[in-house]
Amino acid sequence: MITKHNLAVLLVSLTVAAAIPFFYLVKHHNKIDYKTFHTSEGWGYDIFVSEKLVIHQQYVPAKAQKKGFSLEALAKKAAESVVDKLKNNKLPTLSSAEISQICTPINN
Repeated sequence: MITKHNLAVLLVSLTVAAAIPFFYLVKHHNKIDYKTFHTSEGWGYDIFVSEKLVIHQQYVPAKAQKKGFSLEALAKKAAESVVDKLKNNKLPTLSSAEISQICTPINN
């Protein structure tokens, strides 16, 4: 029987294991870049390390529905956040709270 604790440990372990290749690439290669793209579901982004595709994010992360970003500018903000995380040796994931912040209009 899988308990909540066991499931949490499994998810953390999988996240750490998935992050190891990213940290290796970032540590040994300096150029991290992104490109946005448009699909029938909306906008997404690709993350490149030394021109090698390492993340293809077609849908808004941390959301249950498979939908892209509604605007290219939002996909760019999300991609820039992931690039910043990679450059600072952090996991390249975006939480639901981070996505909400990215998608909230800025009032000037």
